[in-house]
Amino acid sequence: MRKLDSRLGETRVELVTATFVASGRPEGVHDFGRLLENLNNPTLFGCIELHQATVRPLYSGGDPLALDVPLLVRRDDVIFAAFEGPYYTRGLVRPPQVEVPVLLLTPPFQVRGSVAMHPGADHTQALRNFVRGFFAVRDAEVLDSDGAPLGEGEQIAVNGALVQMYSATGRHISAVADGAPRARREGALEVVPPADEERASRAA
Repeated sequence: MRKLDSRLGETRVELVTATFVASGRPEGVHDFGRLLENLNNPTLFGCIELHQATVRPLYSGGDPLALDVPLLVRRDDVIFAAFEGPYYTRGLVRPPQVEVPVLLLTPPFQVRGSVAMHPGADHTQALRNFVRGFFAVRDAEVLDSDGAPLGEGEQIAVNGALVQMYSATGRHISAVADGAPRARREGALEVVPPADEERASRAA
């Protein structure tokens, strides 16, 4: 997964599940704040609708499949969503917050980054509240379960329901000395930025 650089005016999302990666333009979403609202709204349909969508297996070096119709992805199956676009477009007044480092173990990934908390908050208690739904992780680094780096994103939404362990720490599980496991070496995960996927599908 290469770095997803936010570009004002463009809104795309990459949905990573345990088996597939889907990318496209999310219906009804114009900024990262609205994405989080939709992911956590129990009254909305339980799928995310992607337009101009592509999909491919999680561990694959091949070209993604480009679809000419919308793609629906069950939000409960999404481990994390990497967002490309503005953070907030609506004027909001937010209380002072501090960035706290976190490590999330959400198989088959480790996610390391930071979350915004109120100053003076108990970090562990705050994390208990975060993992009740989807929440924002900034300056995120995604690694496999053995610590081999897979990529990074400026802002991602992590599905707290799929987080098995978490800690307010900047540390992570280091990769084994002889490199990534055999399965990773044979089929490395490469989460392609959405714009690159689109160009690859047109060139195919």
